[in-house]
Amino acid sequence: MDVRVLSRTTIVKKIKYPLVFFCVLLGIACAREGKVHIDQIDYEGEKAIGVTFRTEMDVEQLRIFIGEASQQSVIGVIVSEGTQHHFTPIIPFTPGETYTVRMADTLVMASFPIPERAVVPPNEILAVYPSLDTVPENLLKMYIAFKEPMQEVGHALDFIQVTNVTDSVEEQPFLRLVSELWNSDHTVLTLWLDSGRIKTDLIPNREQGLPLTEGKRYTMTIDDRWKTVEGAPLKQRYTKHFQVGPRDDQKPNMRDWELRIPKEDPTKSLYIDFKEPMDAFLALETIQLYDMHGEQIAGHFKLTGDDSILQFAPDGEWPDPEINIRVQSRLEDLAGNNLNRLFDTRIETAKKEMQVTPTIRNLRIRIRQNW
Repeated sequence: MDVRVLSRTTIVKKIKYPLVFFCVLLGIACAREGKVHIDQIDYEGEKAIGVTFRTEMDVEQLRIFIGEASQQSVIGVIVSEGTQHHFTPIIPFTPGETYTVRMADTLVMASFPIPERAVVPPNEILAVYPSLDTVPENLLKMYIAFKEPMQEVGHALDFIQVTNVTDSVEEQPFLRLVSELWNSDHTVLTLWLDSGRIKTDLIPNREQGLPLTEGKRYTMTIDDRWKTVEGAPLKQRYTKHFQVGPRDDQKPNMRDWELRIPKEDPTKSLYIDFKEPMDAFLALETIQLYDMHGEQIAGHFKLTGDDSILQFAPDGEWPDPEINIRVQSRLEDLAGNNLNRLFDTRIETAKKEMQVTPTIRNLRIRIRQNW
């Protein structure tokens, strides 16, 4: 009888080779069943905001990385519907980069490039309001109007510097709001000066004084590194110089306004001269023109004359010889004084005035005929 004695080493070898072969077969089978197919890159405008892919694998095992060497996965959300999955990154994919879909953070299952996008031209600042060079000491707001929608990264005030040129010191007159005041297009930013320092009976005013001081000169600088949502910087650093005049403690008075339609103006525009600078955007929002039948007259408004003259150009001929001008009482001057009340009033008076319902004031003008 032939008896063979197998050592432990021999037994391990006999088991090891079949096990390796089995693992290889299993790996091949998993690779076949674990394919990831990239269906499409999802865009919103020019931004790559997601990727859609198909796989029968458990997506909990999958991660997306930049390139093949990065060890930091892209943060995002996967929404699945059957074997189709949509990944949305927190920040849009970067043009020019290639991304990989990996299993267990190492095995590359698929890749997809994000094409370079066309060069985006630099952005511009169209205007800063008030546009005039002298503002009241109790100025309430400033506006920055951009040509293209801006990013909301960090805080807007990180890109805005105000220098008291007279005393050679940097100031911060604006309120650092948690929710910045952008218009719906993200092209106009409203900056509020600290109203607690403007109202003379409040503690911040007593302790710190007004944000701006009469007789002093200031410079506001806007950093050209501030980018649009498309990643374009400003064309150049923007600088606005202004000086501070006396306080404005008078409400706008419609009796002082001058209405005229110059005969020599080929557009036959109506000019409303407020006789003082007004809040640039409220002036455009709070005034409408109507004909004798109550129909609003189509046309375009434009603020001129250092924000003190509102021009209205009708789209066609004036429909009636008599025009009704409706003015909402919330129209404000640069100090926040509207047609109903002063901005800086005693607390007791302010409570009573806040209860006043906004109204519509009416002006009428008769159009000259046979031009």
